[in-house]
Amino acid sequence: MLIWVSALHCEAKPVIDFYRLKKSHDDNAFDLYRGDNMACIISGTGKVASSAACAWIAARYEDEASIAWINLGTAGAAQHDLGTLFSLHQIIDADDGHRYYPAPAIKGELEGSACMTLSRPSEDYREDCLFDMEASGFMYACLRFSSAELIKSFKIVSDNRRESTGKNRQAVSNLVHRHIDLIDQQASALTTLNAEMAGLSPGLEHWLQLTTMAHFSQTQKSRLRVLWRYLMNRGFDAETLLQQLGGQTAGVILANLEQHSYRDSEGL
Repeated sequence: MLIWVSALHCEAKPVIDFYRLKKSHDDNAFDLYRGDNMACIISGTGKVASSAACAWIAARYEDEASIAWINLGTAGAAQHDLGTLFSLHQIIDADDGHRYYPAPAIKGELEGSACMTLSRPSEDYREDCLFDMEASGFMYACLRFSSAELIKSFKIVSDNRRESTGKNRQAVSNLVHRHIDLIDQQASALTTLNAEMAGLSPGLEHWLQLTTMAHFSQTQKSRLRVLWRYLMNRGFDAETLLQQLGGQTAGVILANLEQHSYRDSEGL
């Protein structure tokens, strides 16, 4: 399952049109568009809205073996030309300083950039990164349902120090549409990777050892499966991890695995 997350309809429209997604009339919390093994949700502006939309739709697709995510939207920049497409490799939350590391663009076809997520609009652009209002909330939520290599954020520059199109909805759609073929290539590669990840299940013996160490709720088991599968896929030794986790509560086990996963994702 591939889920697209955009703050505004004008940012998502090229994707909706390209994949011929159909609006769901059964859902009222967020505007949702669906297709074959794909969905696109319009979160609204801001990191809290983005996080809430991701959590809401993840619950709707909780039976999926694996979920891949793409955050597609616009961003401000100091000098970059309008319409430049970036794949975010680092996201900094301006409020708490927390850093997230989405997976790099597949095959390196997109230029990478850091991005700072703000709580309110600003034109005080720094030279060394992009600025948006959703990416950190998107990452915060998605990392609870999928591993880092299945989470991507693509940003297109809509505003800089010289000019601005961010409030012109048609202009924003045009900027996104300009890159739709390249975005589709990235989405196709991510979908292939997601299918491979869905086929990877935790080794039964080690999984039984892990799940009998403590009492895990269903929500905790879902998060545990994501973390364990990620760490095993990254070459961590199961026996070593099991020895480290023995005698701990479910919450502490999850916290420790998240710490391992976070440190590893920094090096992607």
